[in-house]
Amino acid sequence: MPFAELPGVRLYYEEAGSGEPLVLLHGIGASRKDWEFQVPSFAKRFRVIAPDLRGYGQSERSGNYGVGTFAGDIWSLLEQLRVERFNLVGHSMGGAVALQMAVDRPERIEHLILADTLPSFQTNSFGKRILFAYRYLMMGVFGPQRLSSAVAAKLFPGPHQQALRDRAVAGGLANDRGVYLETLRQLLGWNVLELLARLTMPVLVLAAEHDYFPVPDAEAFAAALSNARLKIFAGMHHALPLEAPQAFNTAVLRFLSGQPSGRAMKENISRKDAKTQTSQIKI
Repeated sequence: MPFAELPGVRLYYEEAGSGEPLVLLHGIGASRKDWEFQVPSFAKRFRVIAPDLRGYGQSERSGNYGVGTFAGDIWSLLEQLRVERFNLVGHSMGGAVALQMAVDRPERIEHLILADTLPSFQTNSFGKRILFAYRYLMMGVFGPQRLSSAVAAKLFPGPHQQALRDRAVAGGLANDRGVYLETLRQLLGWNVLELLARLTMPVLVLAAEHDYFPVPDAEAFAAALSNARLKIFAGMHHALPLEAPQAFNTAVLRFLSGQPSGRAMKENISRKDAKTQTSQIKI
């Protein structure tokens, strides 16, 4: 079994393919399984490494669940796997972990891809306060089933997305209430805004039109980076790797291949296109 014995925690991970290392980091309440539509595509060109962050998936529930701790675990894992330089993809909270890793050791990262995330999760707006309070209360009072059902409905609202909703609910049921709540508490204080100047590697910021985080925030984030591209997916929500896997994969692979493109782009994914891309999903 692909477990890594790290300081203070036993971490589960999966590998596929060969070539340059490409590390995939999932969001809160998720696991490496959320990359199931990326791994087969990416593994054709890269050595893909997809871990379960501590407390999630099959990894051990152990100790602190802050962004810095998650980042330290991944550095330890990469040391065991003898990975020096690598490409890094993070979604949502996984994007926060990726950003923390990037500002801590920028010389180790070839390309950085950040999807549905920001450089600060501090609740500095009414919308963010409502988002965090809602999730905290739902998990704290009602537990994983009610929270996962509510989140699934927001992530995948289309009538053609029932399979994705079912998938999200099934994944959410595996969450530990205490781990999730502690992760939320830790996220509230995380912020690397003042360290973004350290990021000189090529960065791709992927944002969804109907994400929890407003598009202007993603635009400001990309503008604050010295070597970034921004891609906005019209009509999409917070789970881009699952909702629009084909378009997501294409954007990432084009970026990693160095294909030229403008600094700011808008990807128009219609509901019909999204339906086609997710029609083969099975639970």
